[in-house]
Amino acid sequence: MVADSNLFWFGGFLWLASVWLIVSAVGADKRNSGELETLQQQETQLRAEIEQLQQQCQRLRTELEQQSRKLTADFRESTFEQLQTLLTNYSSARQMAKAKPDLPAKNLVSLFAPLENLLNSWGYEPIGVAWERVPFNPQHHQPDAEDIAEGELVYVRFVGYREGDRILCPAKVSRTLPLKSKR
Repeated sequence: MVADSNLFWFGGFLWLASVWLIVSAVGADKRNSGELETLQQQETQLRAEIEQLQQQCQRLRTELEQQSRKLTADFRESTFEQLQTLLTNYSSARQMAKAKPDLPAKNLVSLFAPLENLLNSWGYEPIGVAWERVPFNPQHHQPDAEDIAEGELVYVRFVGYREGDRILCPAKVSRTLPLKSKR
């Protein structure tokens, strides 16, 4: 009987251990299932956030393209308005110069006032004055000969431009002026 009693207790212990293992496994499955659900919800939220960010990125790209087109159009319109007088008169002045080669150039000079106004509005400053005699400065001048030394007196053949300290195009300089036409 002692053996039966030990078997009884052993059987009871096995039964309790089995119940405990089953309950633990079900609890673990529920925990794992809960964790899995949580991970799936987080993944769904992340996918939704990614989709929203992609849509926002596309919207911002579209806005940027529209702004770029608008700025370009505004720039062109503003520049055209400032050059309109020059542009509308240029064709007639060119035809007049062809028809009357002895027409004094001073009659055409006033046409370039809009161009000067545009450069001023952009903050562009001329480097030198045409035919002005100045000391050569390699930062501001482009010589027509390689052997011109810094400080040597040269003539400004073509004006350059700068914006503050930034050189947009250097003035073209030479040791001599262009030959004046003989009549």
